[in-house]
Amino acid sequence: MSDRHIVVVDAGTTRIRCLVFDSKGEVVVQRSCAWSYVERDELSPYTRELDADGVWRSTARLIAECVGDGKVDAHRIAAVTVTSQRQGVVFLDGDGGVLYAGPNMDLRAVFEGAAIDEAMGGRVFEVTGRLPSFLFTAAKLRWFKQHRRDFYDRIERVVTLADWLRCKLSGELVSERTLATEAGLLDIRRGVWCTELFEELGVRATENVPIERASTAVGGVRGEVADVIGVPEGVPVVVSGADTQCGLLGLGVSRAGQVGSVAGWSIPLLMLTDRPVFDQERRIWTGCHVGQGLWSLESTCGDAGNSYRWVADTMWVGESRPFESMDAAARDVPAGSEGVMSYFGASRMDMSKIGMRAGGFIFPIPMTYSGLGRDHATRAALESIAYAVRANLEQLESVRGAPASRIVVGGGMIATTEWVEMLPNVLGRPIEVAAVPNVTAAGAYFTATAALDGHSSLLELVEASAATKTMEPSPIDSAEYDDYYQRWVAMGEHLEMAGV
Repeated sequence: MSDRHIVVVDAGTTRIRCLVFDSKGEVVVQRSCAWSYVERDELSPYTRELDADGVWRSTARLIAECVGDGKVDAHRIAAVTVTSQRQGVVFLDGDGGVLYAGPNMDLRAVFEGAAIDEAMGGRVFEVTGRLPSFLFTAAKLRWFKQHRRDFYDRIERVVTLADWLRCKLSGELVSERTLATEAGLLDIRRGVWCTELFEELGVRATENVPIERASTAVGGVRGEVADVIGVPEGVPVVVSGADTQCGLLGLGVSRAGQVGSVAGWSIPLLMLTDRPVFDQERRIWTGCHVGQGLWSLESTCGDAGNSYRWVADTMWVGESRPFESMDAAARDVPAGSEGVMSYFGASRMDMSKIGMRAGGFIFPIPMTYSGLGRDHATRAALESIAYAVRANLEQLESVRGAPASRIVVGGGMIATTEWVEMLPNVLGRPIEVAAVPNVTAAGAYFTATAALDGHSSLLELVEASAATKTMEPSPIDSAEYDDYYQRWVAMGEHLEMAGV
């Protein structure tokens, strides 16, 4: 049995996960469950609100199930750490009670955010590095001010989901700069809470909590919690960053010029910079890296992974292992999908223009003379995601003014072998692929390891520990894919100009 275990809670976009790592960085056991939501029928259908009590019960149960597994010795648990989805926030009253727990999927503040952007969009972007405002905390606070004034007047603190869960474990309420940034709470340049901006926006400048570095231990597991989760009292609780930023750690992306992508439900690409860089057209986001002295530019393919899941649910219903079947089917279709093109959720990020867009498949016609089917549509969907990665990568490089020095990919999409193999050919350059898909949890594990072992540099630790394999492009295949990519871009521009 390993010398020690580290418990990682990953409160992601679609599920809550608990993983236990051994001292070699390997996952010993893991459990997951769906989020618990509150029904709010009287509100917009786009409203999502978490059941805070249910979320905590689920988290405690998952930890207890992992710790109770025969592969884990509770007495060898050395630390617990938490990472969470970006943009998820919790509003607390003066007693620490939860007034609102909102996931990143809560879109109740669309109109409030639009009003903020119309009046002060430039100022918001200058401070926080991100638009549109309806995704972030200030707009949600304005929504509560206008629609739930009784709740709004009781708000004393605003924290992220990871901050709150960490506090439930340890009793210590602190935040971390990537978590605060991704919730729209941090002044990017100054590294402090954007209190002045919130005052200018006319929303409550809440009482701030300390910002601690990732890999800092903040207290230990409380006695009353220890009895519930099966972890000994006093086990250190360690600060980790936001899930995507922890994913960069898991990928070993730690130097300016490197690009990392955690390809899962969504597929963001983040390029590291040694200073804050802002896109003058406000299309992409500026953020922070978990490591000190590093920032990031982000251009995302949107919910491309979720769109691929839709293809599975719609076209491959009834298959016992749909994604394996899709991978095999796509392999039998030639590059270019014999003229089929897909526009499903994957595109070049442009947050200066927000709105719903049409998408779907485009087939060569007449259909009478073709043998096109779901196999072609599946490969076209994979190709479109690879094309979107290239489009967003090129956008990052354009804004930074320099090419990427290294490209690393991880996340659930790397289990799709055909997509991984086509990606370097579509990009026309080498890529590195993570040895395991769960890079977010691995990154959180590194923060706990650094805290326990007293590493002076978290970044040096991840550089030495993150495992990847390099995939080289084929010159012939890359040239062929370059033609297909240009056609895909041209068709997308045509559809956009036509208002589709």
